[in-house]
Amino acid sequence: MLTRSIAFVLLTATTVWLCKASPEIRSSGETGVSMQLPARVEHFVGTPGKPDPAEVAILPKDTEFAKMSYRREGAAPLRDDIAHVSIVLAGADRRSIHRPEVCLQGQGWTILASRVLPVNMEGGRNLRVKDLYLSKAVPSPDGTTTRIMRAHYLYWFAGAGISTPEHAERTWITLRDNVLSGINHRWAYASVMGLVTEGFSPQETGERNRTDEETEAMLQELIRELAPKFQKEFMLPAP
Repeated sequence: MLTRSIAFVLLTATTVWLCKASPEIRSSGETGVSMQLPARVEHFVGTPGKPDPAEVAILPKDTEFAKMSYRREGAAPLRDDIAHVSIVLAGADRRSIHRPEVCLQGQGWTILASRVLPVNMEGGRNLRVKDLYLSKAVPSPDGTTTRIMRAHYLYWFAGAGISTPEHAERTWITLRDNVLSGINHRWAYASVMGLVTEGFSPQETGERNRTDEETEAMLQELIRELAPKFQKEFMLPAP
C-alpha cells in the first residue's frame, strides 16, 4: 500500500511539473489538409457529395466535411470503377475525429479483417493507411433473398506535416506535441471506400465485376493520385 501511495504521489508531481514546464499550447497554424477535393485526377473523375445528416447531427458544429465519389471510366457502359472519398476535419472540439470502426458497425457492416497497408507515393515515400475488410448482407433485386456484399475501407489520420493509420498513435502524437512543442494538432480523417463487386451484375452495382485484389489496387491507385492534391504533407512544390 505504501509503495502504491508513493507511486501515485510521484506520478502526480510529474504531471504537475510537465504542465508547468511545457510551453503554452497554441494552434498548429495550419491544418494538414485542404478541404477542396479536385473534380478530376489523372484516371478518375469526381462527383461532389454531401455528408450524411446523421453524421452532421452527431459531430460538433464546427466540424468540416468534404465528400466526393470518383469514377474511373472503363471501356464500356457499366464497366467503371467507383470509390467514395470522405475527409472530416476537426474544429475546436476534438470529438469530430474518432475511430471509424464504430460508425461502420453502426451502419450494418461487419469487420472481417484489419491491417495497415503502405501506399507507395511519388518520390519513394509511403502513406500508411488502415485497410478494413467489410461485409454486409444486402437484399437481392427481387427482395426474396439476401447476399453478402464485401468492401474495402481505407483510412488514415492527417495532422500538420504528419499522418498515421492508428488511433492510439494519433492520441500519442497529440499528447507529445502538446507537451513538448505546444502544438495542438487539428486532425483530419480521410477515407476511401470501394465495393467488391464480384458476384454481382454490373446492372446492380453500376460498376465492372471486380475481385478483392482488384478493388484494393483501385483504391490504392486513387489514393496515390488524390492524396497529393489535398494532403499538404505530399503536395509537390509548384514548378
